[in-house]
Amino acid sequence: MANGTTQDFVVLLRISTAKTGGIDSNGIAAQRRDINLFLQQQDNPRVIEEFVEVESGAAKERPVLEQAIKCCQKNRCPLLVQKVDRLTRDVETLGRLTKMKNVDIRIASLPNADNFQIHLYGILASQEREFISKRVRSGMREAKERGVKFGNPKLAELNKTRKHEARIYAYEHSELIKNLRNDGKTYRQICELLNSSGIKTRTGKYFHPVQVHRILKRATEVMQ
Repeated sequence: MANGTTQDFVVLLRISTAKTGGIDSNGIAAQRRDINLFLQQQDNPRVIEEFVEVESGAAKERPVLEQAIKCCQKNRCPLLVQKVDRLTRDVETLGRLTKMKNVDIRIASLPNADNFQIHLYGILASQEREFISKRVRSGMREAKERGVKFGNPKLAELNKTRKHEARIYAYEHSELIKNLRNDGKTYRQICELLNSSGIKTRTGKYFHPVQVHRILKRATEVMQ
């Protein structure tokens, strides 16, 4: 239990482009949600400063990120982000960050990962993105050879089907749920954590155990 001391964190939120009407977009809201859930599992957590960055994760020049790192060094506390790709999509940059001896990186969706594991996860994720990209290009090439024409206006409607939306939602939330399961949480306990954090199902309702199980199953289907 809490012993009176605090655990300080510097939080970094990143989106690639600004949304109309400001940067308080759904992307930022989702990051805050997962970070708040992570903080709920810590003893006496305290966010001493939050940085919001509007920049590509593959960019080499990241002034806001550098400011966040300096703040961590000054206050001797970890840098907390939602996911590895919110920190950076560039493997070289990730390697530099995780090898810094005076800055710890904490990932909300990988709560138990140390800097070495975070670097390894980033490398694997980069390879996976490259594999998916090649598979998509190959699939499009084969489809064209069969006479399929891209740019069909019906494709936009096709992508809005309930099944597609459910799989995307599952993919976005599965990492967090998997880590809670790995920590020994039951489906019911996960539901309680998600609901108490204000996280809703895809249709805006409260979670039940069967829905949590379904998310993990759908996420597995997406990756196959």
